[in-house]
Amino acid sequence: MRIEVSLNANDRELAQSRLQGFLPREIYDIHVHPHHPDHFAPGTWQMLQGLTSQGCHEHRAALQRYMSVPLIHGLYFGMPHKTADRPALNSWVAGVVAAQGTPISRALMLASPSDNPEVVAQELRRGHFCGLKVYHCYSDQLDTMAAGIEAFTPEWMWEILNEVKGVLMLHIVRPRAIADPANQSALRRLCRAYPHVRVILAHVARSFNYRHAREGLHAVADLDNAVVDTSAVCEKESMLAALKILGPKRVLWGSDYPVSELRGRCVTTGDGFHWLHPAPQAAPSEPNAPKNLTLVGIESLLSLREACEDLGLTQGDLHDIFLHNAQRTLALYLPPAAEIRA
Repeated sequence: MRIEVSLNANDRELAQSRLQGFLPREIYDIHVHPHHPDHFAPGTWQMLQGLTSQGCHEHRAALQRYMSVPLIHGLYFGMPHKTADRPALNSWVAGVVAAQGTPISRALMLASPSDNPEVVAQELRRGHFCGLKVYHCYSDQLDTMAAGIEAFTPEWMWEILNEVKGVLMLHIVRPRAIADPANQSALRRLCRAYPHVRVILAHVARSFNYRHAREGLHAVADLDNAVVDTSAVCEKESMLAALKILGPKRVLWGSDYPVSELRGRCVTTGDGFHWLHPAPQAAPSEPNAPKNLTLVGIESLLSLREACEDLGLTQGDLHDIFLHNAQRTLALYLPPAAEIRA
């Protein structure tokens, strides 16, 4: 499984027939992972093997293959992994955003509970990053997929972010994600205790299973400092739940680049989910193997479009989802000209 460096006829047809006319001319991708192989142990990211660094230029070029959008801004942060050289990775991300990003593109610092809180605070106060990206792999639990939010986002991170009014990109885990009572309780306590932290719940609060979104998003509906991004979610029902429960001003589009450039999609199965990817080596011995799969990024956009159409959203709503909501979330770190007040 590797990222696609070119589109096939199916990708192009879907982009032309279903995405044309849907996207604003300027968008903000709130969930982007630039990558440089020097920051990881060899072979860490098989999907990127053989590729050189993937920075802001590569991100925009990849999306513009199927998105007719002249201007793409981004919120960039490193790919979390236990083997990552995080100091080098963070320094590179900040540098590549400064050199290649648009004037309102920004970076997050990839942080771990093992970090020195004062060092993290100094980095955020210097303004090179507008917040933190955290991930369960940095929890000290044996099974990190069962980690509660505080296990990889300890209280000291919230205190620092509250001080600097920073952004927290939070990918929650545990089997039921946002429908998990422990996750709900932690989010409600922390968001209320630290009201200046702008929390972005990645992947519609990890609602790859749409039933979790329908059941769980009500728990954060009254938290004004919590929003969700759409990155890599391929279920229309998850998008519908987010738009209905939170409203279009609290849903931010994200690609999850470079995951967006993989071929496949994620589907709800029972109380979990399953990733479908092509298996060309299986044909013809496995005639039921997935065929004609498009890119994850295209699947996610199609699901979002269908949800927006079903709800009768306006062009103003679409501009919120694709641009203005990101500008509001990052407002304290953007020039005054980028501020959206409405």
